[in-house]
Amino acid sequence: MKLKTTRRDRTCHQCKCSIARGSRYGQRSMTLGSKKDGQAETFDGTAIIVHQMRIKVDICEGCATSPTREGV
Repeated sequence: MKLKTTRRDRTCHQCKCSIARGSRYGQRSMTLGSKKDGQAETFDGTAIIVHQMRIKVDICEGCATSPTREGV
């Protein structure tokens, strides 16, 4: 994973530690939503189309370079 230098304080998504300004961190994308894009679901006769969404989360240098990827 490519690491960048942060310009502001951040929090690691995996271990919840703080990433200080000037430290190195990585970003990983997470998928929100468990269904495939465009899959329909009905609730009380109302059709709802569920979409997936990807967001980027910040990962500290220790979690980014560790051989085990817990919580991913």
